[in-house]
Amino acid sequence: MMRAVAVLLLVCVGAAFAQDPAEGWMGYAKGVSPTGQGKITYMEAKWTVGNNPRRSGAFFSPWFGIESSDNLNLIQPVNPWTGSQWQIYNEYFQWRPEHNENSDSHVVRPGDVLFGSVTFNPSRNSYTIYHSDLNDGWSVSTEIPIQKINGQFKTYNIIYFVYEKVWSCDLYPTDGEVVFFDIKVEYDNQQVVPIYTTDYVDDNCNNRAHVLNDTAISITWDTSAEASNHKLIELRGGAKQHTSYGRRLAGRRPTGRHPRV
Repeated sequence: MMRAVAVLLLVCVGAAFAQDPAEGWMGYAKGVSPTGQGKITYMEAKWTVGNNPRRSGAFFSPWFGIESSDNLNLIQPVNPWTGSQWQIYNEYFQWRPEHNENSDSHVVRPGDVLFGSVTFNPSRNSYTIYHSDLNDGWSVSTEIPIQKINGQFKTYNIIYFVYEKVWSCDLYPTDGEVVFFDIKVEYDNQQVVPIYTTDYVDDNCNNRAHVLNDTAISITWDTSAEASNHKLIELRGGAKQHTSYGRRLAGRRPTGRHPRV
């Protein structure tokens, strides 16, 4: 009985302190203002939809996004492989109180060039996410109000480029790389080159982010099954990750309308 209570307390504490970078993030790059000051007022990037995996069934996504200074609010144009096809949509996740919101989605194809942007709206204290497929012209926009805490609007000042969700390495795209390019970032309406660092949360498939230059970041991975971190895959749920969509797990974000990135 006491052991069960202790385990429950640990789960509750973990959920209470959960924030980004989160479980499931593999290679990622983090960007901040070169002055250490200001809020993100605009960001954009392009990338190309990857090859299809050799086998279907997994759910994962490359994405970029902006985050609040406390790492609890994430605004992101996402590009998930949903098990049998690539999609794009906009997503917002808030850790406290828990809230997840997704836009309409659209099927995209390998080789399509995607464009995403996030724009600050000062008169409304909100951000607009714009996501489009430059090949077929489809686009979607979503306005996200900025959360207010103790009478103050939160400040978004962190940038992330991420590859998310842990699976066997042979379930990822065969090209082994995604490149975010033509990156443009503005803090307080001034274009800057952020200071980037790279890291990972979950060490799987040698998935790593690389800063190529001032306007390009790549994320690479090994597609051989031998590179899989099987203990980590089991810990994160492996194929059972699909069944967790839509319900809260400690340290893991929920799904909302779509299978959650």
